[in-house]
Amino acid sequence: MTNPKEVFQKVERKINAKQSDLMKIGAVYKFVVAGPNGGIWVVDLREDTFGVREGEEEANCTFDTEETHFMDLFTGKLPPESALLTGKVKVSGDVMLAMKFGQLLKNSG
Repeated sequence: MTNPKEVFQKVERKINAKQSDLMKIGAVYKFVVAGPNGGIWVVDLREDTFGVREGEEEANCTFDTEETHFMDLFTGKLPPESALLTGKVKVSGDVMLAMKFGQLLKNSG
């Protein structure tokens, strides 16, 4: 993975593999990634609109970060706790959902 778009393609494959379990969460996550390959991505775990897509929309939980921190986070170089405590990733909305998202990715192999 070399850029956020590739990360979200992988996330999409992971969530599609566990779609029925993840739809029970029914939440929308938004990722705002600043940088040359940045953008805004939505991970939607609602039944009728399930999937990953680019674009701005309302979310239950929003992550805001720089591209380098985002890539470090998703490649395991930056622990999620450290990212939050140092302000490299900012979370707004439902923080409990943010914690669930990290576990979802870990558990989805």
